[in-house]
Amino acid sequence: MTFQNKHNRSFKPGFKTLRKEQTLPTEIIANPNRPQWISRLPAQIDIVFFDLETTGGNPQNSSIIEIGAIKYKHGKEVGRFETLVNPKRNIPNIVQKITHINNEMIKNAPTLEEIFDDFINFIGDSVIVAHGAQGDIAYLVHHMRELKNLEFKNFYFCTHLIVSNILPEMPSKTLSGVAEYFEIPVLDAHKALDDAEMTSSVFWKLLEVCERNGFKTCEDLFKIQADAETVRKLGPGINPTIVDNIPTTPGILYILNSHHEISYITASVNLRKSLQQLTEISLDKEMNRIVVDASGFKFERTNNLLESLIKEKRELKRLSLSIDPRKSQSRSENFLQIFIPEDMLEYARDYPHKVPFIIPQHEEIHNGEFLEEETYVEENKINNNLYATFGEQDDTVIPITKTRRILSISRSDKFKILRRRNHSIESCVRIGHLKEGVGYCFGPFAQPKAVLQEVQELLKHFPIEFNNFTMQERFAHLRVIISLLNGNIEQEIKKIERENKKINALKNFSNYLRNLKLIKDINQISEYFNKNYMSNIPKSGLCLISNNDFKEFDVAVVVRGRVAKKSRLPFEQGDRLKSPRYFTRLFENYYDEIMAPLSPIVFTDDHCSDMELFSYWLQNKKGEGEWVEFSELEPLFNTTLL
Repeated sequence: MTFQNKHNRSFKPGFKTLRKEQTLPTEIIANPNRPQWISRLPAQIDIVFFDLETTGGNPQNSSIIEIGAIKYKHGKEVGRFETLVNPKRNIPNIVQKITHINNEMIKNAPTLEEIFDDFINFIGDSVIVAHGAQGDIAYLVHHMRELKNLEFKNFYFCTHLIVSNILPEMPSKTLSGVAEYFEIPVLDAHKALDDAEMTSSVFWKLLEVCERNGFKTCEDLFKIQADAETVRKLGPGINPTIVDNIPTTPGILYILNSHHEISYITASVNLRKSLQQLTEISLDKEMNRIVVDASGFKFERTNNLLESLIKEKRELKRLSLSIDPRKSQSRSENFLQIFIPEDMLEYARDYPHKVPFIIPQHEEIHNGEFLEEETYVEENKINNNLYATFGEQDDTVIPITKTRRILSISRSDKFKILRRRNHSIESCVRIGHLKEGVGYCFGPFAQPKAVLQEVQELLKHFPIEFNNFTMQERFAHLRVIISLLNGNIEQEIKKIERENKKINALKNFSNYLRNLKLIKDINQISEYFNKNYMSNIPKSGLCLISNNDFKEFDVAVVVRGRVAKKSRLPFEQGDRLKSPRYFTRLFENYYDEIMAPLSPIVFTDDHCSDMELFSYWLQNKKGEGEWVEFSELEPLFNTTLL
């Protein structure tokens, strides 16, 4: 069985032997490299609160002049460590004013070499806590290497980072400022032991705030802190050795956080590769939060990437996640959008007969959810639940309730797709992911900035935003720009010339002259306009993908860049694909839309998502099914057969 088109291309089902994945025990999911104690409460471990006073901020050329530390076991103080340190150099005047430590005071104090072992022994394997911990720990790391030729491996809490991430609204995040916020007595600032004592009081108060928001264990606090060194020490939450057991088929991957809630999802053409990327620490802070907080995963196999992308879109609408995979993976960038200005839209609504193309109203536009034919769907028994096992389906449902407050630091817009457009400050021409509005879309482009620059130059010759032109002239300019980008400008010129030859009335002579000038300008502009930027328009056509699990074809009707309809056809009925009647029924409701490239699109959130996911599929399908342009199949379209 083959499906023939006018270029004699054939569609053939590709049969594959389906591999049955082995079931993986859940105990091997967690990363074994993490210490066991991090699952305990802070009051159940050894903690040392400490502070250093130094002659400067860089341990390479500065020295420690005072150490103060307080040790806690199981929430109770068990010891203190306090000493001045002789830096074997003069203390700068500015440091003396800040710390109240002068050269006379440290003259007979021990050197760091003399007391360093005692301090390291006092710390032991404890978690150390400081306010602005990275600065003080840099000294410990440096001197551990210099004096003992060892690596300083202790975990640490930084009260400044924890405050910044869980209480970002706090007016002052200095140690004294945080102490005042919690109504803790402020001791002598920049005296090491006093600062260590204030840090202790601040830390226990911070724990109360964290517990009220669902963060209780040491691991929770480390993930709130989430600085680069802590992330490196924790490593990925999922055991990387598990990756080789995961199938390489398309599907949706769900990452679960430490409270077994969904924290991230992604559609994937290769589940194994996607999971591997999520078991590696990267340079991106937001993604590292997901990777470090992961406690497990689930996946749902799909028959193809297109199906994965469509399901992912539905899930993203249902879940409230801090990172949108479409943005984090740069799937939706580099589109060119041209929006029709608001005053032109109002004019088109009031005087539709004066506009050279139909501008659809919002209620007439496709709502973004593609239609799926009922035939053959019921018997497929596709699992639409929000879970999948490591091979076989089970009844474990992933919870989507949030037991922890989402931190403000995790609410960054960096990986969120913001559809709403600010008309007052944003231009009518933009590059990036698609936004809501009425207008046109082209791309995506490999060189988006160059395209934007060319189109902006084009708008200087044919402006659509300036009120010193009549509405008819602005719509004529818009028609020229869109026709040029559509790649059919020559046909539009012929149409303008044909229309003006019919003008006989003297009152229309000025319009005729303006159109002649417009044609001359178009010819001049189109000569230097980059031809590579033309005809990159939203595609219409047919996707045909072999679904070997159910021995049928997945048939997707694509209309101006979006999946408008999806149906299934058993392999034994494949001859219907050669039938003009079947093809005409597929496209009968969309023919007028396809044949009107000048008609603008109403970009709703769903519409934008549909266009982006289809564009991504087309670029990444890698032999998955066949794609045929509507223009190649148009000879099969015949409404008289219906």
